[in-house]
Amino acid sequence: MYNKMSRVAIIGVAALVICCFSLSAGMTMMGGEETGGTTGPAGGVTNCDVAKTDWINSKMQNDGWSQDQGEAAQKCKVPANLQSRIKECDVAKTDWIKSKMQSDGLSQDQGEAAQDCFIPTNLQARIIYCDVAKTDWINSKMQNDGWSQGQGEAAQDCFVPANLQARIGN
Repeated sequence: MYNKMSRVAIIGVAALVICCFSLSAGMTMMGGEETGGTTGPAGGVTNCDVAKTDWINSKMQNDGWSQDQGEAAQKCKVPANLQSRIKECDVAKTDWIKSKMQSDGLSQDQGEAAQDCFIPTNLQARIIYCDVAKTDWINSKMQNDGWSQGQGEAAQDCFVPANLQARIGN
């Protein structure tokens, strides 16, 4: 009788080991370890890591993608703790950035960092850059009339971009 119980116990343990091994292998094949993220609470949905979140952010900024498009391409969801890395500025924040660019000389990047967002493609038109002629006009006002760069930019309703800053004789 003891011999028969031992066989049953061994078979039971073996079945348990096989079951656990199969479950672990199945989870790996479903992508639980290959996605670069962690398994999220929705079961099977993975959270994006920082690298994938930053990739999504670059696609949103440079190519006009939505967050959903980026998440679909990366096969993950941006978790709440990384949402600040991909937030789009709304109109109010975009206008605040524009005002700080005019009044305080902040760059767009500095304004976006201060507002913890980026200006999406559809709002870039609210941030208008000066061409060479307007930049030279601003420079002449600064030299001849004592204007600040911010005053000239406000009068021309544009911002002197970094590649034209050398034309401004501070």
